[in-house]
Amino acid sequence: MKEAKASWVSFFQWLRGRGLDGVKLIVGDKCMGMVEAVGEVFPDAKYQRCTVHFYRNVFSVVPKSKVKIVAKMLKAIQPKDAPRQG
Repeated sequence: MKEAKASWVSFFQWLRGRGLDGVKLIVGDKCMGMVEAVGEVFPDAKYQRCTVHFYRNVFSVVPKSKVKIVAKMLKAIQPKDAPRQG
């Protein structure tokens, strides 16, 4: 499946066609196609970026010598009661 909006719209419509209803939250990797499709197919749903994908994106641009300190910083700002994805 492609990451394009049309592919996500098709997938979400397929899920709705199978009876999925009442969607309030969709969590993903911030693929723009997915983000755009959520609003079109599930207008009442909120989109939340997956914490694990966010961390991976951050660490991909952090020098290896700084990873531990950046990880501590991210942990410090992560709400204690935040749901974990991944």
